[in-house]
Amino acid sequence: MKDILKRPMRIAKFSFYLCLEGILLAILILFVFTACSHKNTLDTFNKYYYEEDTHKAYKYAKSQAGDSGDVLWNLQAGISAFEIQNEDAHNILEQGENLFSKYESQGLLGGFFDNTGAVLINENVKTYRGNIYEGVMFNYYKALNAMAKGDYALARVEFNRANDRQRRAKDYFRKDIQKALDEQKQQNAQDANLKNIDVSSSSKSISPILHQNYSNLKNFNAYTGFINPSVSYVSALFFMLENDYSKAMDLYKESYGINNASVIVSDLEVLEKRKYGYNQSKYTWVIIEEGQSAQKVEISLDLPAYLVSHNVLHVGISLPELTMGRLSAKDYRAVSANNPSIIYQASEVSDLDRVIANEFEKQLPFIVTRAVSSAVLKSVTQSVLSDNFGIYGALAGMLYSISTNSADIRISTALPKRTMVMQIAHKQEDVIIESDGKQLYHLHFLKDCNKGENVEKSDKKIKDKKNSKYFIVLCQKNDNILHLRIKNNSSNYQILKGGISE
Repeated sequence: MKDILKRPMRIAKFSFYLCLEGILLAILILFVFTACSHKNTLDTFNKYYYEEDTHKAYKYAKSQAGDSGDVLWNLQAGISAFEIQNEDAHNILEQGENLFSKYESQGLLGGFFDNTGAVLINENVKTYRGNIYEGVMFNYYKALNAMAKGDYALARVEFNRANDRQRRAKDYFRKDIQKALDEQKQQNAQDANLKNIDVSSSSKSISPILHQNYSNLKNFNAYTGFINPSVSYVSALFFMLENDYSKAMDLYKESYGINNASVIVSDLEVLEKRKYGYNQSKYTWVIIEEGQSAQKVEISLDLPAYLVSHNVLHVGISLPELTMGRLSAKDYRAVSANNPSIIYQASEVSDLDRVIANEFEKQLPFIVTRAVSSAVLKSVTQSVLSDNFGIYGALAGMLYSISTNSADIRISTALPKRTMVMQIAHKQEDVIIESDGKQLYHLHFLKDCNKGENVEKSDKKIKDKKNSKYFIVLCQKNDNILHLRIKNNSSNYQILKGGISE
């Protein structure tokens, strides 16, 4: 009789275990898919952007951003739109910057409620809030886009915003990290499984293991501050050509203090002469954004349990690791089409990897603290499930811990590895821009740049080559700024200032 009475109870208990496993498995599938989907979408975008067609990349990024916008995908779509001269470029970048500014005011490393869910599962469930350098790039590309459209008043505003955001970054970042760490401490204190564990001490105790895995950071030679010297440089060039010599001088000095680029020395000579009104020479500046900036990959570490808590048998964590960006070419120069002995060598004004690495390195203590908190909570969950539900609970707990052990590797992938600049003096001759000896663009300078439809008809060379996308017509009597984006198998150009319309 007792066996008959116990049988329904055993069946109910077995059904409960199956239900528990089913629920946990469904949750796992959902969040594993979330982590994988982030990587898949970035891989798809990268294939379009670097290997196939920028138009495809733009459409894909815009679809990922959606109507309500997304910091990461608005930046990707906005950069792509700028390159292909799409009219939506400004609005897309504007929407993304507005979102970034909202998160910036709340704290870029995440609000309390976002962090709570992420500790229970992983960082991929959080809304992507962006990094400071990405916020700066929203303003920077809005400024470039405004210049390409001839709206120099808007370009001035955006360059000012970009530089102001950079200069506030150091103080902001210090406060943001401390705020995020305080929120994490508060969150841990509210969890019965975490409040008695010194996560900070545990994080420090695993630092030798982390030091070994993050030893590659020293190869980045990170900039000591949060200034992207290419933003400072291009801003300085813009203000110099707008006759705002004082502001240009300050920005040139700021950039030169980081990169010691020889082109800045040449620019300062031009500035000093124009400031006192005795330099009538005209120049073309070629800004080359090339390669792909640093990316993130996932590393998984199995840690000795005693480093975290004596109650935990095994702990595994996943963390993002920074990998160095890729160059499209080593050497960029411009050579006179008539006299090969006249060479203009490009100077490197920024290596964006070094900007990214600096910010990433500052974030590491928080990233590690969060990873340890999450690992401890999941390990305790495994123990509780095992104690209460035996083999079924242990199995479910193990699946939960392993499957949700995933790092957040989201990062902007449309940004260049570095920015190169060359200053070309106008000498009544065409110029060929080369990368590693391969011709990229032919710059043809018109002597008479009259406005109207007769400009092309008046020059036989233009008529012969006007259908070539590698033949760029500029005005000899104007200062010109030409922007090039060089990728693996393709390039785009924008005339930011000058051309034949001024």
